[in-house]
Amino acid sequence: MEMFGFVDEVTLNIYLWMRWTIQRNDAPTAGHPGREKTYLLLTHDLYWNHQYKWVRKYVRACEVCQRVNPAAFSQAPLQSLSIPSDRWQSISMDFVFGLPSDSMRRTGVVGFVDRFSKMVHFAAVPAEVTAVQTARLFVEMVFKHHGIPLGIVSDRDPRFTARFWQEEFTLLGTQLSMSTADHPQTDGQTERVNRVLGDLLKSYAHSFQQWSNCLPMAEFAINNSVHASTGHTPFYVNAMLHPRLPSMLGMVASSLSGGGSTVASEQPLKSTDTDTVSAMTTRRQSFPERDDEQELRVRAGRRQRTGRACCGEERRAEQTI
Repeated sequence: MEMFGFVDEVTLNIYLWMRWTIQRNDAPTAGHPGREKTYLLLTHDLYWNHQYKWVRKYVRACEVCQRVNPAAFSQAPLQSLSIPSDRWQSISMDFVFGLPSDSMRRTGVVGFVDRFSKMVHFAAVPAEVTAVQTARLFVEMVFKHHGIPLGIVSDRDPRFTARFWQEEFTLLGTQLSMSTADHPQTDGQTERVNRVLGDLLKSYAHSFQQWSNCLPMAEFAINNSVHASTGHTPFYVNAMLHPRLPSMLGMVASSLSGGGSTVASEQPLKSTDTDTVSAMTTRRQSFPERDDEQELRVRAGRRQRTGRACCGEERRAEQTI
């Protein structure tokens, strides 16, 4: 860096910091995740002095972040569901409808969420989606990647009744039966994912009429964001590695005399797969379903302010095979 004068060197650093921050906040693979998650995405690969302060100022100045990130609401004590002990043992499913019609006349999204790693899978669906179509999407989006879960948390929508499971087990070629146990708890996890998905689609507003084209990017952005209840991204909890981002291609390790540095290599595994999952379970049990409870309190706060139940406020049924 000796070729640059002091002022030019500082200018170069600011340019690089701005470019890296844009790639981890504004890019479709990030989806304007907010201050904390943008900072954690940056620290996967990069570090410079006063990095958190830089990110905080950047997000405050980002018009899209301020527009789509939700505000805090009053809280109320509510109960959450039990915690699974491993990845893809228990999942939650839900629909979101009311989106603009895309080129294939689809106005909804079905979401599948692993309740341990918080990994999500999305698929666009029409408003009149049937139980048979839902079962096929489950096989395509979940089963072929992760196998059959031991438990499924869903609302009591007819799409998740016996017809769904009859078709499911027909597709899988098995005669297994499923018993259903009613739980009074609300599954805040899926409701929270639905809200995050809506915020992401708003951040892709330049192509919102074709929102279905943004679903893969939205899914990637959620799975690559650090989750409060695990302390890691869903990608890392599920596969024990971080995915490479387009911005990291061709990047080499370097050091900036202004205090910045980059790390291009993949992060090494610090423990075995079993040890890491065990550590995740311990962390989850130390504050059970923290984000899920947060979502429940948010929704309770809305009811306190509006005096009525929110859209989609149903009790959930936890189904076990």
